[in-house]
Amino acid sequence: MSVDYQQVVDALPTYDVGAELGRGGWGVVLAGRHRQLGREVAIKQLPRAFASDAAIRSRFTVEARLLASLDHPHIVPVYDYVEKDGLCLLVMELLPGGTVWSRFTSEGFTPTASIAVVLACLAGLQAAHGRHVLHRDIKPENLMFSATGALKVTDFGIAKVVGGEETMATRAGEVVGTPAYIAPEQARGGELSPATDVYAVATMLYELLCGRLPFEDDGDAMALMFKHAYETPDPLSDHAPDLPRGVADVVMSGLTTDPGERPASAEAFGIALAEACTAAWGPGWLPTDTTPVMGAAGIVAATERATGPRAPATVEAGAVAAAASAAPPTAAPPAPPTGLPPAPPDASGAPAAPPPAPAPPTVVRPPSSAVHPTVATHTRAAALVDVEPAADLVPLKQVLTPPPSPTPLFAATIVLAAVAVVLALVGLGGPSYGGTLAPGAVAVAGTPVTSAGTVTVDLSKPVPVVVSPNGPAADHVELSASVLGVQITSASAALVPSGATRAASVDLGGRYLVGGSFTGKVELLRSGLDVGDRSFPAHTTQLGILSAPGAVSILLLLFVVAYAESLSRALRRGKRSVTATAGLTVIGALFGFAVVGLAWVLAKQVPTVASLVACAVVGAGAGLTLALAGTRVARQRRFRRLQRREQRRERAAATRSAAV
Repeated sequence: MSVDYQQVVDALPTYDVGAELGRGGWGVVLAGRHRQLGREVAIKQLPRAFASDAAIRSRFTVEARLLASLDHPHIVPVYDYVEKDGLCLLVMELLPGGTVWSRFTSEGFTPTASIAVVLACLAGLQAAHGRHVLHRDIKPENLMFSATGALKVTDFGIAKVVGGEETMATRAGEVVGTPAYIAPEQARGGELSPATDVYAVATMLYELLCGRLPFEDDGDAMALMFKHAYETPDPLSDHAPDLPRGVADVVMSGLTTDPGERPASAEAFGIALAEACTAAWGPGWLPTDTTPVMGAAGIVAATERATGPRAPATVEAGAVAAAASAAPPTAAPPAPPTGLPPAPPDASGAPAAPPPAPAPPTVVRPPSSAVHPTVATHTRAAALVDVEPAADLVPLKQVLTPPPSPTPLFAATIVLAAVAVVLALVGLGGPSYGGTLAPGAVAVAGTPVTSAGTVTVDLSKPVPVVVSPNGPAADHVELSASVLGVQITSASAALVPSGATRAASVDLGGRYLVGGSFTGKVELLRSGLDVGDRSFPAHTTQLGILSAPGAVSILLLLFVVAYAESLSRALRRGKRSVTATAGLTVIGALFGFAVVGLAWVLAKQVPTVASLVACAVVGAGAGLTLALAGTRVARQRRFRRLQRREQRRERAAATRSAAV
């Protein structure tokens, strides 16, 4: 976005216009100074593409007048506004202390400092909501510090100036607003309310307390919008285990998908949060040396009350229900000074409750991957600066398409499972056969032993072994069976002359240990020394399914099917869990092992390490696609449910309008 300094100077004749301070999604900010008053100011220029739109200019004038009337210690004051020659300018207080985001990424915040920032923000929002002004784009970049350290909320109402009552997006899918903090109803193009700003504040606090957003931000704005609109975030306590549960629960109450289930107002959310902190850390926990909370008597009072969470007379009780259920009804008194005896028992004789634990001093920072070098990113800034022309904007609901169908993923699961079965039946690689004995020098179970011919044996009876006249002189023979290079069973017997040959009956056993096929090995011994050996492929006459490997393979397959259905059903019902996804991936790998085992005992396919690894990998892929399919089913169900809810609201609104 280009800046015509001379036009800005001409539009503001009483100001000295200085250098550019920065730029973001909503426009460019210039330094300025009022000549007569000597007051340092910040001048924000709305992108020219929007200033040239008559409807936007009209809304700019209306909103600027309203913003200029807001008077609160935590709202940046608007000193002047100008709409002239295609320019829309706001003149505001200069805030040299930087943004909450810049301080978060450079220094970090302790939990109490983060909550102090949010309480100050909520105090400013409550004042604005009282004048029927919604912010619509709360995020750490829009909270700034003054020269004295006071927190100020900036960029009030600019989203409404650009889009009116609609949440807008470009036709290319860039969101006008900040996808990382956008409320579900805002993403779906629904009716906005103070609960919309409460959701954004709760999202911001979630991030400040654990260093990550409620939903993973991979840079895809539309994907992030889907998550906010149709998914439930992980509980804050999963990522901030040291945070008191009552505090975490209040934060999560501000992140509910249905705006009607969130705290009723910014003040209600602030009081619930303050009371949960007081219950956990005791009165006086709010730091006053970093971010003072001003103009919010009810919120500040809640940080000093020794009683547990309760709804004040002016706030609906439901607004603080989360805190009330998470904290004890009466907070313990403060700890006595060091060296004094413990508090005496109360009137009932019971020992006094221990004092609340002190607030954790841990400093939280975002991971380095979340720190963007510039403000103009896909998910942390509004997509306005480079939009030309303004007509390129459309209501967000026109570009926010329904969640993708799970059918391709279910099909991929079936295909991958079929590939695992085929690999198990065909086999990959195979054991090598050979030895020092000449092919045909020994016959096992009536079949000459070679590297190619398969020997069929009945393991329920002694196995006959015959050494031909051309075989080496030997007095004993040893027979063994191996699978995957592991010897399962072995036995030996003395060779007895039988005409020109020597013979023995070896009771190999293992009828219940060997399923289907195995690698046999015959070894000739003389005086205990090896005089020749040869390995060979072998099958059993017994039904492999009745062996121990057969039973294990069947039980493993049944376990895989049952557990996969259980985990998949949980995902389809919306119980989104990393554990369930990881579990289905492991279950898929076990499916690969099971089909290799069944191919061994049913099709007499010799198992190999290559077959096991390949089938496990393909099976794990099948499990992962099944998990992703289950997640998509849950998204579609939520999408349809929310669609029906929005349709009911629209019908109700239409009915009320008709009645009026």
